Amino acid sequence: MTRFKHARRSLLMAAVSGVAIAGPSLAHAQAAAPAQAQSDSTVEEVVVTGIRASQQRAVSIKRDAASVVDAISAEDIGKLPDNTISDSLQRIPGVQILRSAGEGSTINIRGLPQVSTLLNGETYLGAQSITTVQPNFNDIPSQLFSGADVIKSTTADQLNAGITGTVNLRTRRPFDLKEGLTFAAAAEGSYGDKTKKYDPNVNGLVSFRNDRFGALLSAAYSDVRLSNSHNGIQEGYGATLHNEGMADVTSSGGFSPTGRTRGTAVAGGRDVNGDGDATDAFIVPQGFTGWNKINERKRLGVNASAQWKLNDALELSGDAFFTKQDEHDRTAGFQMQDVNWQAAEFTPGKSRDTGAVVGGYHVNTTQVYNYDLGNFDSYAQNDRYQSQSQNYNLELKYDNGGKFTGSVRGIYGKAHQYYDQSYLQFSLSNGAQWQPGGIGHYPASLGGDRPFNTGGYTVNTLAGAASLPAKVDFTGSKPVFTLPGQLLTELSDINDYALKTMSSEGNYRREGDLKVIRADGKYEFSDSFKISGGVRYSERSIDDFEFDRAAPLYGSAASNGTGCLVKWKAFDVPLNDASCSAGNAAGAYTAGLTRKANDPTLKGQVKLFNPGVAGVPSMYVLDPAAMDNALAFQNNYYPGNVEVMNPGASFNVGVKQTSGYVQGDLKGELFGLSFNGNAGVKVIQTKLDITQYVTGSPRPYGVANLLGGSIQTKRDFTDVLPAINVAFDLAENLKFRVAASKTMTLLDLNQWGGGLNPTYAIDTSNPGSPVFRVTGGSQNGNPQLDPWRSKNFEGSLEYYLGRGSLLSVGAFYIKVDSFIQNGAITRTDLPDNDGVVRNRSVSISTQVQGEGGTLKGLEGGAKLAFSDLEFMPSMLSNFGVDTNFTYSPSKSGKTDLAGASIPFQDNSKYQANIAAYYQDSKLQARIAWNYRSKRAVSQDFGGISGLEMYQAPTEYLDASVSYDVRPNLTVYVQGTNLTSEYEKYYLTWKDEHAYNNVFEARYVAGVRFKY
Repeated sequence: MTRFKHARRSLLMAAVSGVAIAGPSLAHAQAAAPAQAQSDSTVEEVVVTGIRASQQRAVSIKRDAASVVDAISAEDIGKLPDNTISDSLQRIPGVQILRSAGEGSTINIRGLPQVSTLLNGETYLGAQSITTVQPNFNDIPSQLFSGADVIKSTTADQLNAGITGTVNLRTRRPFDLKEGLTFAAAAEGSYGDKTKKYDPNVNGLVSFRNDRFGALLSAAYSDVRLSNSHNGIQEGYGATLHNEGMADVTSSGGFSPTGRTRGTAVAGGRDVNGDGDATDAFIVPQGFTGWNKINERKRLGVNASAQWKLNDALELSGDAFFTKQDEHDRTAGFQMQDVNWQAAEFTPGKSRDTGAVVGGYHVNTTQVYNYDLGNFDSYAQNDRYQSQSQNYNLELKYDNGGKFTGSVRGIYGKAHQYYDQSYLQFSLSNGAQWQPGGIGHYPASLGGDRPFNTGGYTVNTLAGAASLPAKVDFTGSKPVFTLPGQLLTELSDINDYALKTMSSEGNYRREGDLKVIRADGKYEFSDSFKISGGVRYSERSIDDFEFDRAAPLYGSAASNGTGCLVKWKAFDVPLNDASCSAGNAAGAYTAGLTRKANDPTLKGQVKLFNPGVAGVPSMYVLDPAAMDNALAFQNNYYPGNVEVMNPGASFNVGVKQTSGYVQGDLKGELFGLSFNGNAGVKVIQTKLDITQYVTGSPRPYGVANLLGGSIQTKRDFTDVLPAINVAFDLAENLKFRVAASKTMTLLDLNQWGGGLNPTYAIDTSNPGSPVFRVTGGSQNGNPQLDPWRSKNFEGSLEYYLGRGSLLSVGAFYIKVDSFIQNGAITRTDLPDNDGVVRNRSVSISTQVQGEGGTLKGLEGGAKLAFSDLEFMPSMLSNFGVDTNFTYSPSKSGKTDLAGASIPFQDNSKYQANIAAYYQDSKLQARIAWNYRSKRAVSQDFGGISGLEMYQAPTEYLDASVSYDVRPNLTVYVQGTNLTSEYEKYYLTWKDEHAYNNVFEARYVAGVRFKY
């Protein structure tokens, strides 16, 4: 063995014995080194703990793994130094995370979200990803875990693997800890520099074990309030592309609404940007906004485990893992929208010809928008997410010390996530742009007609001196607003605000369960050859019910006196639809019952809010907390709200899989080199039972279409997936690994189950019996899609400099044989409107199968404990670094409007992490920097083909310091996002700014005790 600088000391890593992963190929060798039988006069027994111990465990896991694995390990109980497990995983090469209110949420591995999640070696059902494959660990406290592994090259016995990798979360079990009683607890307070609130966070563990039985219980609870601000175009409202041609500048759905005159008449149209021609097109956002959101997350996690050695051959283990999160996202902000949502109500004050041409017009980016201001609102929104998951495991292991070992394991998981939304909007105008004279028409029982807002500003919908000029200057990284003087005067007066809109929409209830049973066995023919095999059966079912709330307004003959169902209770919505109208001889009633912001019914619920956007002063807005109970709030103003199913978004999917594998583990010599590895094949048969809901006749006032029935699809497919992993010992501490495999990962279940929206036309070919025949439609999900499939190849070189030191470099190539893209399919099995299937061929726009995508790249990492390095001066022996770099270019096969190749969504080409630490007998300190290059966010933004949204590069800086007051008592402080980094988004070109997400810096102080 290489003589390390401190080889004279025997390293006893007491916590290392806790590194154990359930599952056949994931049971890594324990890295504990027993003390050598030497004289006490020559041996100094050192217990390695803290940052250095966690790095040693991570290095040991990688070295002993049967495949390409990277790991993180906790320094001690409850000491993964992050809020969520996603935050911790970003330290691993190839892992990219997204942040929600500054906390880590979803993850990718090597640029793809098709990642499987395991808990102690078997499938995990999480509440944040019930319908998706991509893990979202937003609700999982990091303190419950001893560590996590990212498995990048699959093995045959890993029967649930992702395309580019699998995350295995490791909880603690009693046999991982010392005999007797173990108790650990921590209490801390966190503080945000924008929320300016102190939030509690506590966690603890108690465990007892002897040589036969052990039981453990750990829990973590936090109640945090996180600031997330936004400024720029209104996310979710999209954009259109309008040009200077005569058809666009003279139509109500074009660049200029009817009656407006902009620019100068020239050949072919009107010159609106002053460059002398009419050959330009502009990206037109529907509106601009600025808001602040406070995300309050009450998060509880509980892990319970018991282990019992029934006899010398049998060991029974049971685990229960529970998470619960109640989240309120309370948003207050303003929005500046076009009155006509289909048109551009501005002229570009500064623009640039990009050189891209669409429909014969040159696409321009816009940096300055000169508005004829039609609509300026303050608004509040409350999004509530109730998430809960339960995962149970029971496992019996057999090992009598002989050649055969085996296990039987059962898994049950259950999870749900409920989403409830409520929205309220105040406007400062007089309402004349929506209703004649700004007067709402109401039944006499409600007081009759009333003005919207007599003190509000006047909007002249025709260009001229009476127009209200406004400007949005987005030449810099943040927008600057110039608002008209009349509006600025009104913002400070609560009497000038009136209720315009109220709604509760996009709600859902998602529920799922999971059942797994598997059996594995291994027979050791010799030290150099073992063979293993196993079978697995799993069932997973998902029900996604999506709905809006609608209130029955104003009884009418058309509604049999029960009232017209209305989702958008808004002043600008007249109840004049033929299917359900409400009104009298004077006309249709107004849907939204307006009232002043200082109305007694709103007393105590309206507050002054500063949006923090340049040029926009404080304004009045409903306190979003008033809508914490969405249904009660909506019913308070519009009684009788009912849930209206959205058929096109609701679905039910059942998945049954029967799997088996056989695998050989070998070691020996090849070409004069020692090697170890495994080779095998797994076979997975998948059966799908998909229920989609057919969208029927449309309904007015924002209410979803009627339910037109359902369609059930059953299908099955079988995958044969070989895998091989070989590690060569080029030298005593130098390993070279190669791996090859075929992988299969299921789709997000809504890509199979999303509903069908058919279109119908009357067929009178049979006189006297006309039929509304199906003529086409669209489908959010496509049950005929195949799962993601790929061929993966990998090579890596690893040099181990010491127990806590490693240099590694690797290359990977992934050929994605099947993936998903937009297209059309032909269906012959759809019924006509009378329910009869007449086998007509119709075209349905939907997601279709894509082929031929590639993903390749390089990864490098360095874990260096300077005490391992002989060339380091002794004064640096307490220092170390943990750094990695990933290069992962990808091609989705599409190009954006600038002609650039679009990568796979969510992928960044470059990623880097650098963490430097110091540790002595009492003090520990760490500083970590994370970088991620440009990220592809969404294709065809606003329906404009080739308009890709990107996120600009981001970097985050975190730090922590802890001090051991006594061996069992530690005080610590941590800081995250210390530089107050914010996320910048743009549309294809960097000077076509979209919006910014701004997160706060957060600080934590706490104390930790262990016995």
